[in-house]
Amino acid sequence: LQAGLLTLANPRRLIDAAKIGALGALAASKLMLLNPDRQTLFKGQCGVTKRAVWSKPIKLAEVKTLAHALHGTVNDVLLAAVTGALRRYLESKDQSVAGLNIRAMVPVNLRPPDRFNQLGNQFGLVILSLPVGARDPVQRIIVLKKRMDDIKDTPEALVAFGLLGGMGVTPAQIEDVLVKFFASKVSAVMTNVPGPRETIYLAGEPLKRIMFWVPQPGNLSLGVSIISYAGEVIVGVATDAGLIPDPDQIIAAFDDEIAHLKAWITPGEMPQRAARSKHPAEVKAVEVRRCHGHTRTSQPCKNRALPNSDYCRLHQPAT
Repeated sequence: LQAGLLTLANPRRLIDAAKIGALGALAASKLMLLNPDRQTLFKGQCGVTKRAVWSKPIKLAEVKTLAHALHGTVNDVLLAAVTGALRRYLESKDQSVAGLNIRAMVPVNLRPPDRFNQLGNQFGLVILSLPVGARDPVQRIIVLKKRMDDIKDTPEALVAFGLLGGMGVTPAQIEDVLVKFFASKVSAVMTNVPGPRETIYLAGEPLKRIMFWVPQPGNLSLGVSIISYAGEVIVGVATDAGLIPDPDQIIAAFDDEIAHLKAWITPGEMPQRAARSKHPAEVKAVEVRRCHGHTRTSQPCKNRALPNSDYCRLHQPAT
C-alpha cells in the first residue's frame, strides 16, 4: 500500500510503472502468439533413452581473446560456436540450412548479486533465435550479439518468471499442456553457467571438472550446457537418442567452430583438424583483412575488418 501511495504521489514513478506494464504486456503477448519453431530433425516425439556427451576443456583465456578480437562477449562466442555446430550437424544429415533460424530457450538468472548464495530457483526464460543459416562465423556473432542486446532491453525474462510461477500452481493436466505449448515454440534449451573461478575441494580432494545437464521440458530433444570453472570452459550436449543419436558429432563440430574462429584472428594459420575435415561445411582458408582505420594516437588499427567492410566495428563509418 505504501509503495502504491508513493507511486501515485510521484508522476515520474507512475509513468515508469505504466511503461513497464506496457512492455510486460507486449512481451507476454509476443510469447503467447509466437508460432511453433521451424521443423528440423531436432524436433519430434521424444522417447525415454537419452545421450549425453561433453567437450574437452577449453581455456577460458582463449575464449576471452576471441571475444575481445571479435568485439563480443564470451557468451556471444560460445553461442555462435554452438550455432555453427548445429549448422554443420544439419548439413551432415542432408538438411537444408539456407536462411534457417531455430529458437532456443535460454534461462536467465534473476537473483540479485547480494543473494547469490541463497537456495531456490529465481530465473526467467528468454527465447533466442539462432542464425543457423549464417555461414560466416563472424557475421553469426554479430547477429547473435544484436539479438541478445535487443532481448536485454525487454522484460521477457521477468514475464517468463511470472508465467512459470503461475504454471506451477495449476493442476498437473493443465501444466502439462502449457509446458508442451511453450516447448513447441523452440527447438532447444541452452544455458551458460559461470562456475567457481578457483579450484574447489571436496573432502580435501580437488574437483578437476564440473558438469551439469539443463532440463528439457516437453518434447525438447536438445539441451546444451556451458559451464566455466577454474579457468576452463566445457560444453555438454544432451539429446533424445531417437531423434539425435550421435551428439558426439555436435561436440566435434563445436570444436571445429572454435578452431575456425581462432583462424579468423590468427593470420596465416588454419587449424589442422579443420583443414583435413571432410565435413560438407569444410572450413576454407580465409585471408585476414585488417581494419583501415587509425587509433587515437594515429597508429594503424590492428583489428580484423568486418565482413564486406574495410573497417572493424569500432571504426565502422556511420550510415
